[in-house]
Amino acid sequence: MKKIYVQIKNEWRSNLFLFMELFLVFIVLWYIVDWVVVTTRVYTAPMGFDVEHCYDISIGKLTPKAAAYNPALTSEDDMQDLLEVADRLRHRPGVEAVALSQNCYPYNEGSNGVDVGIDTLMVHTHMLLIQPDFFRVFKYSAADGSGPDRLVEALQKNEIVVTSNLTEDYPQLGLNHADSLLGRQVPFWNLDSDVRYRIGAVGKPVRWSHFYTSSQYGGSYAARNLTIEQMKNYGDPRYLNMSLRVSPEEDRDFINRLMEDADRLYQVGNLYLLNITSFKDLREINELEEMTELKTQFSVLGFLLLNIFLGVVGTFWFRTQQRRQEVALRMAMGSSRRHVFLRLMAEGILLLTLAALPAAVVAFNIGLAELVDVDKLPFDSLRLLSGLAFTWLLMSLMIVAGIWYPARGAMKVRPAEALHDE
Repeated sequence: MKKIYVQIKNEWRSNLFLFMELFLVFIVLWYIVDWVVVTTRVYTAPMGFDVEHCYDISIGKLTPKAAAYNPALTSEDDMQDLLEVADRLRHRPGVEAVALSQNCYPYNEGSNGVDVGIDTLMVHTHMLLIQPDFFRVFKYSAADGSGPDRLVEALQKNEIVVTSNLTEDYPQLGLNHADSLLGRQVPFWNLDSDVRYRIGAVGKPVRWSHFYTSSQYGGSYAARNLTIEQMKNYGDPRYLNMSLRVSPEEDRDFINRLMEDADRLYQVGNLYLLNITSFKDLREINELEEMTELKTQFSVLGFLLLNIFLGVVGTFWFRTQQRRQEVALRMAMGSSRRHVFLRLMAEGILLLTLAALPAAVVAFNIGLAELVDVDKLPFDSLRLLSGLAFTWLLMSLMIVAGIWYPARGAMKVRPAEALHDE
């Protein structure tokens, strides 16, 4: 390797252009690799809930023109009827859990916010106004990974559930984990509020979508029980949401089978089942814009990567072909084909490594200047080194591809013929 380094140094004039090309390409490719790695890690990270085999139930209300409409029923009766519909669905074979909520189910376009008083600060977070079984429907977990039971029990006692990262954006509180808040009475909306709740359980953080992290919007929450009194305040049951989970065995043509029984079994008072939507479909609708943008970005990056690949491979291909006479001379002097082949490969890899060193310094400063995405993933040593290593590996493969075929072709030529052409 030392001899190869000396040769590269002696031929610095001819290698300077190649060095600059590798230096610039390495920086560009590292930026692409960093973006792809961050996007992939965010997209594949745990969501904190599970919507497999889950459905959203839309409730409709009969109009006065309907034959079955009962004008004597009040809005309070409607809420009682809504609870009856939910109870009937719970007893349907194959249904594992049913829960009502208000504007907070996964992949919902809307949300609720709340300020929770912690010491002398008001901490803003996402509010879940839900029935206890909501945690079972979407398989939320306690902070220790023990499942939803502890969260359900807390809501049943009219306590609230908060996520472990509730105070993550408030370092002045000095609370790294919300476990220390267990059992504490906290005010809602403002520090002087009479509305206070006891923190009864701590849950795992969740994510708003596959394009958000748990540290971003919707990652933390404070959940409280949706009581019948609170339901009556909304006046119309259509302002509430109903979600259910079915067993995997029953999740075959479930929507059609349920709608066939809707009028016969699930019309109560003036309420009826209007529509059923799979949460898989809700996820696609919610993430459609981001997914379209992601596909466009990947298409552009794919085209750019193809150009980088062709450029690097072409450069080393041409460079190796131009050295046919050198290869022939080395073989004529007694070098084996294997030795010559490995020398050409080692020279290319060494040139890449030398160019990668200053490129790594530039990449480090790009990260420090936050010219890469640091909102979704912090720019730490692991992110930098893994990106540099993957970039070096990709470019090494490109260089090997550019040297392999022309080098093998050059070694098949008889030394005398190659030297005669020279």
